[in-house]
Amino acid sequence: MVRRHGCRVLAALGMAGWATVGLAQTAGTRPPDLFVTRVQSAPSAAAGDAGKPDPRGGPPLFLTKLDDRQPASDLDGPRRISMSVSRPMPLPDLLLLLVNGTPFSLVTEKDVSGAFVGDLKDLTMRQALEAVLFPYGLDYDLQGTLIRVFPLRASTRFFSLNFVNVRRTLQRNGMSAPAVGTVARLSESSAAASSDPFAEIEQGVQSLLSASGRMHVDRTAGLVQVTDFAERLDQIGVYIEAVQLRTGRQVRIDAHVFSVELFAAGATIDWSASSVKNAAVTRPSSGYGPAGLVVTNLDAFARALAEQGSVTKIAAPAVVAMNNEPAMIRVGKQLVYFAPMASGDDDHRRMSGASSVLEGLTLSVLAQISADHFIQLHVSPSFAAQAGEARDRNGNVAPVMAVNDTDTLMRVRDGETIVLAGFLADVDRTKPASGLGKLFSGPSHSTVRSELVILLTPTIVATTGASPN
Repeated sequence: MVRRHGCRVLAALGMAGWATVGLAQTAGTRPPDLFVTRVQSAPSAAAGDAGKPDPRGGPPLFLTKLDDRQPASDLDGPRRISMSVSRPMPLPDLLLLLVNGTPFSLVTEKDVSGAFVGDLKDLTMRQALEAVLFPYGLDYDLQGTLIRVFPLRASTRFFSLNFVNVRRTLQRNGMSAPAVGTVARLSESSAAASSDPFAEIEQGVQSLLSASGRMHVDRTAGLVQVTDFAERLDQIGVYIEAVQLRTGRQVRIDAHVFSVELFAAGATIDWSASSVKNAAVTRPSSGYGPAGLVVTNLDAFARALAEQGSVTKIAAPAVVAMNNEPAMIRVGKQLVYFAPMASGDDDHRRMSGASSVLEGLTLSVLAQISADHFIQLHVSPSFAAQAGEARDRNGNVAPVMAVNDTDTLMRVRDGETIVLAGFLADVDRTKPASGLGKLFSGPSHSTVRSELVILLTPTIVATTGASPN
């Protein structure tokens, strides 16, 4: 028995055998509201008295503890609930006990039924409600301080999608020497990437639906309509938010393409030269970052290359790409040739169709931006140069291409510059004769070896007021 402001808090048994809390007060006065701080059964006098009626009014209480430390109108507030129920208690009565002494009001629908047995320790009001209701197929909502409990039922929710309604497909073909007299596309190997964010969102949401859930994606409006239980809708909301956060990351890719005509015949760039080492570092294959050459000073690196050959900057494009979206860079010129096209069974009746092939560089880049400021790059460069011409019996001429291509995957830090090299080509150079040589000889011809060097610098584009996380 505890005395407080002239009142007594009594623990007693109701008619059905579960715990209740009663208040006795002095006639003519009304005490202030009291919060139930603890309900606990009386200890047994002796082991032999187990099972005997309590002389103070009945069998031992099966509700052994209810601890409400602090009232609050927030389901996630500092108030904590600890409760042990050793015998089945009807859910409506247990819910009333949970909200007793709090600012919350409780309304239960007529279909709410079941009995609870369990042990709750140091839970918030929200955690206690979910632990009690969810296993019985029940749900709740909060309107102000009113808690409404009802059987779990499906509801409809709308989610916004911030994507462009477009399906993208990128295919890069590695070219080989064309077959004269055909119009087939020139390729030996290929790398493809495609993206359709709406279709991918639809697959992801469908995997989270319950057996009775349904959904619809409106591409034009950028909306997803989902009908399912509240728990599933919450999971879908978290999924869509995470997808849009990650796909919204952007990376800027700065490319510098150099052609180096080497001074020494038949040589390649000496990457071990001291001038190159001063402008770049070689990372080990273990630990963080990529294995290979990483440029630290772009101007010094270009000067180091100039010591080994004549350096010409071919292109310096820059593109901004979304996370996991392909970007393509093409630099060069289109070589046009005419190939025969059959127009019937008669071999003499033919038409010439124009075809083209790129002489130059094709570079496709796919970037994945992680939360730790590292970038994974899928890089597919292909460099093609005309090595000659081929002619068929009908006089059709097509270019013969010398092709260098590669396909690689690397992991780099934000803002680092990586080097792709080794694209070799032999270039014919004609030097006109001078002086008396004009009378006795024509221009001189020589073959110069050139090497293509590609520098890529990916930089994460930070959104204003947000980090790339």
